[in-house]
Amino acid sequence: MKLLLKIVGAIVACAILALVVLRITDLDPSGHRAGLWLKGEQASCPADWAFAAKYPTLMVETHPWYLIPHSVTIYFVTYQNQLYLHADFPPGLTFPGGKSWTAAVARDPNVRIKMGKQLFDCKAVLNTDPGRFNALFEAFRKKISPKPV
Repeated sequence: MKLLLKIVGAIVACAILALVVLRITDLDPSGHRAGLWLKGEQASCPADWAFAAKYPTLMVETHPWYLIPHSVTIYFVTYQNQLYLHADFPPGLTFPGGKSWTAAVARDPNVRIKMGKQLFDCKAVLNTDPGRFNALFEAFRKKISPKPV
């Protein structure tokens, strides 16, 4: 029993040490790899997100049930100066449980958004307006479609 406690204690200590190191060194998401805490220059959540249109993607940090932040790189659109996060689900996966980050946002809508070097603490709100959904889909289609040369 004492040996088991020592082994479990060592595993817990290593896990805590690893989290402390990752917190200090930063672990932003990269490509399809998720990250943990986002670091950057803190800014207040803007009322007008028009400036964001120049960025192709953003990073969003969510707060899952297991208390370790989960961050991903995602697409987004701006529409009527508001920011809309894009979540696309392959066949068979549904909102919110189809992706870790959407499940975390459904549980706790407080998110941290990173664009460039700036961090914005904001609250996500689910769009339930079908008319707006169509406008957002069109805005997203325009954003990702190739530009003529």
